[in-house]
Amino acid sequence: MDIENFIVVGGGLSGLSVAYYLKKRGMNTIIVEKDREVGGFYKYDEYPVNNVRGRDLISQFAIDDVMFNATAFSYDKDGVWVASREGSRKIYGTVIAANGFREKTALELGIYGFRPSGAFYLYSAWELINKGYSIGDRVIICGFNHYSISLASRLSKTCKQVVITYTSGSLIHSLEEITDMGVEVLKGRVMRILGSERVSSVMIEERELKADTLILAELSPWSQLGIENIVGNATMILEDPMKIVEASRIVAESLIEGGDHIEVLCNVPHIPHRVSKRVARIILGVGVGAKLRVNGERIVVDEAYPVVELPSNNRVRIEVL
Repeated sequence: MDIENFIVVGGGLSGLSVAYYLKKRGMNTIIVEKDREVGGFYKYDEYPVNNVRGRDLISQFAIDDVMFNATAFSYDKDGVWVASREGSRKIYGTVIAANGFREKTALELGIYGFRPSGAFYLYSAWELINKGYSIGDRVIICGFNHYSISLASRLSKTCKQVVITYTSGSLIHSLEEITDMGVEVLKGRVMRILGSERVSSVMIEERELKADTLILAELSPWSQLGIENIVGNATMILEDPMKIVEASRIVAESLIEGGDHIEVLCNVPHIPHRVSKRVARIILGVGVGAKLRVNGERIVVDEAYPVVELPSNNRVRIEVL
């Protein structure tokens, strides 16, 4: 019987950092990673946030106890079933989901039209360019966030034209920052893909833009097994790698400390949803200048993804004003 204190599903930055903090407190912890190496998106991410590059953090939080080429496929309160080249087996322990994000589909985004080659999801495009492949010359990226911007910064060095379309902004990056690197920014919703064998153009509301590549980069948290304990982008989209690390530390401390918990009632994304009273802090998915009411007390935040200290109640209500 395989028994661990904690099993972390996913070896990206959030999975690595939560495992690191658990092991630092003496907990037997193993990571289940579907790929041949850890790191996820941040393995190759060199685009800085507050002078920190995600790629540098991967080596900082690397641990030895990783099961590679393995997929968690079933979960219950006792542990998780894992499939690998050696077969399937159950690992017993407390399970933490660190699966990261998924890209919203064309159907979810309301994008219709033809299905030619040249349409990619963000992570597929990211993997291809990091293996040295060219994915196109005139690229439209649907979605404005750190991950799409990091991709655009790489493509801008080799493509004739890179355009980011958006309907909502980033919590940490500005429009000016993007245009300074030679990437065009266009506000509006992608409506339709045109082209027979290859993408030839994309309709952005009423405007048709010539392109040979469309990348879908509108993101959503992803945790498909119904695991209760969730970290990182599996809970909410975090664009700042250091905030991913901080969120992992809060979750690790809360799981270790245990005891009575605070249930957080909030109208914006936050990590974690329940936190030990001995830890009593969470991270909120809001930007600089957001006005909050925490159990009636007004707060104005001075950073994106603020860490909010909680009163020691059984329930805490947080509202964004």
